[in-house]
Amino acid sequence: MLNAVRVLELSQPQTMLTGQILADLGADVIAVEPPGGAPGRRMPPFLDDCIGLERSLVWHAMNRNKRAITLDLDSPDGRDTLRRLAEAADILIETAPSRFEALADAGLAHCCVRPFSADGPKSRYAFTDRTVIAASGVAAYTGNRDRAPLFIPVPQAMMEAGAEAAIAALAALCARDRDGVGQRAGVSMRAAAMMSALSLPYFSIANDTAPTRGLARKPIAGVEIPSFYACRDGFVLLSITFGAFGAMTRRMAAWVVASGHAPPDIADLDWSAFPASAGDDAQAARLLCALIDGLTALAGESTKDLIGRAAREHQFFAAPLLDMAEVASFEQYAARGLWATQPLPEGRQVRAPVRFARFSDYSIELRRPAPPLSGHTQEVLAEAGYSGTEIQALFAHGIV
Repeated sequence: MLNAVRVLELSQPQTMLTGQILADLGADVIAVEPPGGAPGRRMPPFLDDCIGLERSLVWHAMNRNKRAITLDLDSPDGRDTLRRLAEAADILIETAPSRFEALADAGLAHCCVRPFSADGPKSRYAFTDRTVIAASGVAAYTGNRDRAPLFIPVPQAMMEAGAEAAIAALAALCARDRDGVGQRAGVSMRAAAMMSALSLPYFSIANDTAPTRGLARKPIAGVEIPSFYACRDGFVLLSITFGAFGAMTRRMAAWVVASGHAPPDIADLDWSAFPASAGDDAQAARLLCALIDGLTALAGESTKDLIGRAAREHQFFAAPLLDMAEVASFEQYAARGLWATQPLPEGRQVRAPVRFARFSDYSIELRRPAPPLSGHTQEVLAEAGYSGTEIQALFAHGIV
């Protein structure tokens, strides 16, 4: 699909997913690392819990289908080498502070991933993935209201920004091809993380009012509506919705009533016009509590599979919460061809998610495993016209 596109990825944790998406779509992605290896090689977990530059499972998970070179970009010769490689490239991806944005003037589509916006008050802030998530406001809506926020145990902002940067880079490439001039694109990790909150409102608190923990959904008639319910084999998401999706709640209520876990009047209610359709706040609170209590009881005696079957039959919103073992065995993912066998060091293999999308005229395949350190340096430099003597000189001086 992108087999005519060459990408230079100045490898950082924030860029790895960007490069992988483009590589999976067929682009020739070259991960550029410092001579000591990219930071992604030092990210846990490690194969057999044994640390090493070739043993990071994060590196192997997010760098398949790429080639890799080492290049000391802190040296003049290293920067000159990158500019020479850029002459045959289409896209360059890096993180802030940008050092090669000027290459857009030479015709590249340049994409920079930043923790915050380039010109905002936090543009020069130090950051971690967790502080970016906190700054996005998403954490205010996670967990219970009377407790500390819950954070996803993997680098969420990094992943959100990586996916958005792939879109931004391709958009810049399309604009470059259309207009005939280089393009600059930027992605804020904070803004990308905010997108994971979908339609939740964000606002500033003025006059130094002490902030309070928010909720993912405003209370209706004074009732806080849960999203997740315990079932016999874990947890399931059940969405109580109103307005345009109120018909789904009515079908859900009918399912709960038919099971004997709620009074009949909740199935006859116009949930699209709720709470006005209930008459007054007291009646609305009673009916809503009856539905929530019924869902809690019914979920508690059901499995995730049974609830999923009921949701498909009665057409309401439900989704199981899957752990990694359940994801690996989920038959729908297998039927969609998600998995492929990926090589690891020492001749090991792992079943990994590869085909994130299916196309009518292209198939995402695992063409090569994650690259070893400097695994393609000589090959890539030779393609750029460097002689064997020149490559040896760069190596002797620690440039590659």
